[in-house]
Amino acid sequence: MTNRNTVLDSIALGYEPVWNRARELAAVRLGARAVHPESIDAAHLMQALGDDWPESAPVLILSIDSPRLLQQALDCAPVHNTWLEVPGGLFETPETAGRLKAAARRGHKLLRRTELAAVRGENFALTDMRNLLRLGAESAPPGLVGQLVEGVATQILARQCLDDAGAWGVLGWPDGDVLHSHRHQPMNYDAAVIQQILMAIGDEDCSIEHLERLVRQDPVLVYRILLLVNSAAFGGRHEIGSLRHALMMLGFRELGRWLAEQLPHSEPDRDLHPVRYAMVMRSRLAQHLLATGAEDNLRGEVYTTSVLSQLDRLLHQPLNDLLMRLPLSGRVFDAVLRQDGPYFPLLDVARAQGEPGQLHRLPAVCHRHDISLEDANRALIRMLATSRHHAGRRSERLT
Repeated sequence: MTNRNTVLDSIALGYEPVWNRARELAAVRLGARAVHPESIDAAHLMQALGDDWPESAPVLILSIDSPRLLQQALDCAPVHNTWLEVPGGLFETPETAGRLKAAARRGHKLLRRTELAAVRGENFALTDMRNLLRLGAESAPPGLVGQLVEGVATQILARQCLDDAGAWGVLGWPDGDVLHSHRHQPMNYDAAVIQQILMAIGDEDCSIEHLERLVRQDPVLVYRILLLVNSAAFGGRHEIGSLRHALMMLGFRELGRWLAEQLPHSEPDRDLHPVRYAMVMRSRLAQHLLATGAEDNLRGEVYTTSVLSQLDRLLHQPLNDLLMRLPLSGRVFDAVLRQDGPYFPLLDVARAQGEPGQLHRLPAVCHRHDISLEDANRALIRMLATSRHHAGRRSERLT
């Protein structure tokens, strides 16, 4: 009989965030591609997700590439806080439309995926249907309240969809276009993160572990704190490559003073938040790919390695130049600059799981690095399940 283990070792899972009007994580689209279809049934897949998907997690949009598995999923009991993505064509024939109505009666939340042009003129406000609409070359139409959109290639179009047309969320984010608008100067800090840290420092119950979790939300802040504690202004080169060690060296009072000085120079563009947080999600996934029970200092170094590997996009400098300013371990240099060493497999698998439309590559990437699909899939589920509150006080352990 099929069991949970064979399900998660026979399917490739990948993710794509959905961002809301506040530019915060509203949902995650979980792509599921069958690698060994004969070893899978949807009931066990739904159980595997339902067992690990808390109420506090973002909405999970399950996108299954196999028509057989999708139909099985529709026949299963629904998983809380989860929507099933359904191709628009299935709503158009009486037989399949009847099955979808029956699934909705069982409690499934259905998301119709279709081209915007195919439903142009529909009044979405008059139906209970939630849609994932793929945009073409046109600008965003009015009246997208409650709907999701994909194919948003520019910052202007993202703003039209979310701010003007009232879309519930944008699948993916136009990172390249947003970063292009900041190409003339390096990225500054996230003002919201600095405010969170300053509030935490003022709380006498704040721990160094909680403070580290807050700082990790801003990749630029991580890098510049490491630069600060290794600078001549801080007494010379202390050879500090660990964020937690850096925070301990600074101390709460000195960190608060320094952050207060940085606040006027923080970055007000909220369209940058999805760019930063996508980097945080990938870095958290890399550390979750470590064996269960790994020490916090090891998990922290893997997280920092992944963050630094993406830093050139924010600071517009070659990675080699950025990293050579820090006394990092050889493991970090090997992973980021040489695509080698013990950390590189974790970064490579995390990158593959976050590439929409490239799930067919994931089994080969896992095989190359001797990481099982089951381990990769479980790491992804754990990361996503805690992606809304990883900086909270739920646990002092790095997540």
